[in-house]
Amino acid sequence: MKPLLALLFASTLFVQCSIDRTVLVLDKTEFESLQEFKDFDTENQVQISNESEIGQNLWLCLTLVSKENNKPLINQKVDLYHTSSNGEYEPSDPSDESTARLRGSAFTNEKGQLFVQTILPGDYGNSVDNRHIHTTIENAQPEAYDIHFKQYTGQMGNSFISGSDQHFLADLKQTKDSTLVTFLTIEVKNPSTQPNLANKEMPDCEWCGANEAPKNTNWETTIAGKDVKGERLILEGTVYQTDGTTPAKDVIIYAYHTNSNGLYKKKGDEKGNGVRHGYLRGWVKTNSDGKYRFHTIKPAPYPNRSEPAHIHMTLMGENFNEYWINSTWFASDKIITDEMVSKLDRTGGFSNIIELTKDDKGIWVGQRNIILTPQKRVTSASGNAFFHQHLLTLIYPCCGNSLVSQPLLLAVAIAYGVIQNKLNVYKIL
Repeated sequence: MKPLLALLFASTLFVQCSIDRTVLVLDKTEFESLQEFKDFDTENQVQISNESEIGQNLWLCLTLVSKENNKPLINQKVDLYHTSSNGEYEPSDPSDESTARLRGSAFTNEKGQLFVQTILPGDYGNSVDNRHIHTTIENAQPEAYDIHFKQYTGQMGNSFISGSDQHFLADLKQTKDSTLVTFLTIEVKNPSTQPNLANKEMPDCEWCGANEAPKNTNWETTIAGKDVKGERLILEGTVYQTDGTTPAKDVIIYAYHTNSNGLYKKKGDEKGNGVRHGYLRGWVKTNSDGKYRFHTIKPAPYPNRSEPAHIHMTLMGENFNEYWINSTWFASDKIITDEMVSKLDRTGGFSNIIELTKDDKGIWVGQRNIILTPQKRVTSASGNAFFHQHLLTLIYPCCGNSLVSQPLLLAVAIAYGVIQNKLNVYKIL
């Protein structure tokens, strides 16, 4: 009997140890997809572990869809947590492992996607090849879904995962510097009801919105009404021409920000980039003195606190196209670091970090003055002249003044006209 048990144990051990741990390098298509995930907005990504954390770097490129209709889950909050490389949760609340030291949260974008940076978790307890990451999909039924890894899952684990709709097996790839990467789609059962934002048309430009300004835009507007929860805030200032002294009138300023919970909340009836930015957004048009004023609430930082609380701002004028400046930050925000400040390069002529003081009504008031640093439109005449000059320079050497060059020039000119109608040609001032 003992030899039989030993043989059975040895067979089981062999099967477990025969796991193929090969991790292939990302191919070109996967690398390009990874770059897209890395470029997501801050609220759509989370860094769980810092650079000093011991362990192999792991990047998760996740897509969440409804199991019922396969539609992406948009603006869905996702909580994640896992063990350290030593297999320890180290929770702040010993009775709740979800308070693990390595934890974080993020929101999916309009494609139901989010990007997670962390380390490969270790095996928990005495068992082997059970490395996994817990994910909680807020308001879904059920909420708990676990991510396992093909290269660290034995046959018994595979059998368990294949029979469950709350456990998913991810295939690990790696970058040239050995960072592990996986692309995984999680099918969520009974997600919370969401407005179908995926079918709405949105601008290609993710940050813009000045061209959506109402026709009757004034120099002063209200973004958040009295019914919106939060500390009341007035953001005002003066916009100057490029000389830094002449007030700039009739400049459209577009502003949007999170609510008091750090979310770009939506009501479901948003249009244009409101689908991305939420309903806390508004427009002003500077008056003859270059002044503007927004009445709103003080925004909160993202739930993962990866970026200071901020108000996004873009500008557009009659003689220049819309462009963005660094978001407005608040001087009292402890999230701001010297490193963050050193990376600011589009502050609009003055500091984007403003001091807040309370007026006699208890409302926060902050001033941000701006010097225009726009991109200038190239007129069609000058643009066409530039184009024709260089077109002839390219064609003439090979075709000369032959009959061939004339239809060729005409064909390219027509193509240029089509492209010009689709794109804005810019020249940096």
